[in-house]
Amino acid sequence: MISAYATQQTFDHLELYRAFLERETDATGTVVLHHGRVKRPGKQVADFSSVELKSLVADVNERLAAIARLAEEQFNLNQVLVVHRLGTIHACDSVLLAIVSGKTRDRCFQACSWIVDEVKKEEFIQLIEME
Repeated sequence: MISAYATQQTFDHLELYRAFLERETDATGTVVLHHGRVKRPGKQVADFSSVELKSLVADVNERLAAIARLAEEQFNLNQVLVVHRLGTIHACDSVLLAIVSGKTRDRCFQACSWIVDEVKKEEFIQLIEME
């Protein structure tokens, strides 16, 4: 199962993880999770007041889903969830959640890392640190 979307709303990573696990079967040997949070110091503005996350494309959900589908295919995954915040957020807020499951840990770790790297290229979601 593939689920990927961007949201202006805060998300409960623990609830999303719980729901993810409820959909698992005995074919899964490993679940890997990346919970990205906004950290200081910033890359451009060390002590930023907030971070603005803007979609650079109209089809941001489709772009996230394409990354998730490609990961599923390349790494032979059972399930993929990708959630990305948009809008104004602050230090310590959740910004990205990527959860994958599969038969083996090596593929799951590689897949989760690959998903995060693809999203962080900022090709369709831009991060701006505000003074």
